[in-house]
Amino acid sequence: MVAAIAWLVAVAVIGMGGAGVAASLNRPPASGARPELTWTGDRQAAPALDAAAGRLQALSDAVDALGTSSKRALADFIAGDTAALASDLSTGAAQLEAVTSSAAGLRAALAAVPYTDALAALRVSAQTSARYRQLAATPGLAANLETDWQLLSAKAQAASIVPGLLAQHDRQTAAAAAQGGAGHYQAALALLDAPAATLAQARQAAASLAKTADVSTLTQWMDRQAAYDAALRQLYTVMLSSKGKVTSAVRAAFAAEEAAKAALPASTEGIVVIMGAIAQGGLDQAVIDIEIARGSLAAALSAQQAGMPASPVPTLPASPLPSAAAPSPRSGATPPP
Repeated sequence: MVAAIAWLVAVAVIGMGGAGVAASLNRPPASGARPELTWTGDRQAAPALDAAAGRLQALSDAVDALGTSSKRALADFIAGDTAALASDLSTGAAQLEAVTSSAAGLRAALAAVPYTDALAALRVSAQTSARYRQLAATPGLAANLETDWQLLSAKAQAASIVPGLLAQHDRQTAAAAAQGGAGHYQAALALLDAPAATLAQARQAAASLAKTADVSTLTQWMDRQAAYDAALRQLYTVMLSSKGKVTSAVRAAFAAEEAAKAALPASTEGIVVIMGAIAQGGLDQAVIDIEIARGSLAAALSAQQAGMPASPVPTLPASPLPSAAAPSPRSGATPPP
């Protein structure tokens, strides 16, 4: 009986030992991560990565502000509000400096992150390396913003002065016509030099816009203004030569002046629509580029806060851009007689 009991105990012990060996050989597959080997490197890299993420927040905030100013500038440009546009461009220039400074700070913070060389996999975890790679890509998202803003600013400034110059031209031509209507032909001819100079300035501004936008309608507008000025000058010259007498030359000059007047636009309000069309030639694209950078930085920042890499596909924020299809009207100058 004692031998039998001893035999049963031995069998039980052997069975439990075999079960333990089987269990040790049937473990779930491992992930390959060795946190005990990268623990020190991860702890050393974490503060530097957190500092770089803080710099990313500053860059994202600066681009947000620049995007707001760019949309305001486009809206004020289309509406023809030159004073507000000048304020927007000034504010945006200061914000662009903040973007440049923040991007430089982010690059400096990234340079201070340890264990980013080819042996990083031996020193830090895959999650830490992924976080660094995502942060390292973010300064490039703002790389072209200076070019985009300079394009927007240059075109907006050039285009915004055109309506003012055309309105000034109309006032100057109307003053000359008033002198001619009173029979002061010599004074009228002298006053016609001013609108000619103003129109030349408007043509120069249009030429700078023609490099990146279709200004054919604007050119036709100015051509008609120039044709009327020329017809008015010819009429007053002939009237001065005839000493006020109605001759065949006077009748021909008067008919030419009437035809040129009929070809003029009814008012200067249409210039707002023309400027809106010019804005579609590049200003809106610059605003869109800034908005894309803005959305990409926001996505990268959210991913950093969530502790995971962001999607490489940038998304455009839902904030709408101002449309040039229905610009805000503004009063124009009194058209010439």
